Amino acid sequence: MKYRFIPACVMLTAGLVCCIMSIVQRWDVTYSLIALLIVLILFYILGQIAAQVIGKVIADHEAMVKAEEERLRREEELAAEEAEKENAEQENNEDNEDNEAETL
Repeated sequence: MKYRFIPACVMLTAGLVCCIMSIVQRWDVTYSLIALLIVLILFYILGQIAAQVIGKVIADHEAMVKAEEERLRREEELAAEEAEKENAEQENNEDNEDNEAETL
């Protein structure tokens, strides 16, 4: 939806250039209108293609950023779980050492 005005802007800009050229070069009215029609159709199609390409590139970029954020979040969770396991193991080792010291 963000890119819906791209084809119209491209088409109208090309149409403006075509009109200026037809006035400056003093083309016949029917010839300039036929040229304008061809230019408008051609550049509307090119604008549609450009809007689709831009939309796809940005969607791919957003998906890549989202996947990277998800990967980083998972790495942080794994690191936190490993830290908890290490802490639990250290506490167990300390408890075992205390129990052995008490029995002696």
